[in-house]
Amino acid sequence: MSIFGDQLTLVALPIAVFARTQSALDVGIAASMQAATTLIFGLYAGALADRLHRRPVLIVTDIVRAFVLASLAAMVATSSSAYPVVAVYAAAFLLGAFGILHDAAAGGALPLVVSGRELLKANGRLSGSEAVGNAGGPALAGLLTSLSIGLAFGADALTFVLSAFGINRVGAFRAEPAPERRPTTMGSDIREGLRSVWVDKAVMKAVTLIAAMNVMAVAVEAQFIPYAETVLHLSKLGIGAYFGLGGAAGVLTAWLLDRTQRTRGDAMILGVLVFGVGVLLAGLFPSRITVVFTYLAAGVGSVLAISHWSTLRQRRFPVRLLGRVTMATRMVLFGVIPIAYVAGGALARTDGSETLFVVAACVGLAACVWAWAVGLGSLRVDDVVE
Repeated sequence: MSIFGDQLTLVALPIAVFARTQSALDVGIAASMQAATTLIFGLYAGALADRLHRRPVLIVTDIVRAFVLASLAAMVATSSSAYPVVAVYAAAFLLGAFGILHDAAAGGALPLVVSGRELLKANGRLSGSEAVGNAGGPALAGLLTSLSIGLAFGADALTFVLSAFGINRVGAFRAEPAPERRPTTMGSDIREGLRSVWVDKAVMKAVTLIAAMNVMAVAVEAQFIPYAETVLHLSKLGIGAYFGLGGAAGVLTAWLLDRTQRTRGDAMILGVLVFGVGVLLAGLFPSRITVVFTYLAAGVGSVLAISHWSTLRQRRFPVRLLGRVTMATRMVLFGVIPIAYVAGGALARTDGSETLFVVAACVGLAACVWAWAVGLGSLRVDDVVE
């Protein structure tokens, strides 16, 4: 529900800004408000999450975001087109800031809910639900925003309320040890998290591989709509069908992950490899049939790689460090995204989206070759570090 809700705001926020200002620059500013919170607060959010009990953090951050969205919905619905755009910027910033803290706490919450042997299955199901939300959410967002932008914000607020209620109802939380009352500063806590990631060479190799997959994914994602319309001549309905196909492939992959428990480096490499081959085919042989395979490969490859990556992080570090570890690695994984957006857009504009797809695929495939050469493929992790 929360992922579907995220898609509503992802679509409604730029629409709300553009409806008010008719400025693409203002839309970009609104998007940057939310994205900048990762760079500004990410490391501090990770340290704070490790100092607090995780369930209350998850519930409070959901409730705060529900209040922000409900306020935004009321403002947009009652002000017609006269609402202040600075209020939309502020809402985007608050959503990003509390979302970062929520994600930092969630990074250490899953090992408190499921046993170490079940982590891969749990992460697979989370990745599968994300694939479904990413596939179906934009369609629902389009329907709601066509009726009312405020309605889309209000619906997302409701999903956060339901999420908070659901987290509160989870009875399987293992007793979390009391947060450590150490005479340390936030700065020293952050340095401890960064150092823990840096000295773990296996995790650093995996971070590099997943960062390369992110470069490939976002470069293609940003340019798929013009590619689909100008090269494949697809309708909006056809584009939505491809997204749905990728979501279905992700769900199937998540179901197959129920059959294994060991975190494997070669599975991460295989996921990126499958994704890269699919993107490469779309660039070299553009056709509606080829892109069917591209989306199947994206759904399978991304769920396979991300599920094993998330489980590796949770099994490799104790719960007390997971907030900081989650945010430290996210700084790398999300830090490459703006570069990929800009570079991908420039390449697509000068040489066409097919060339972009080929170059992006080569980035992912080269990372697979490198990861195998440095030994990531032999990594095996069975249980969590206590």
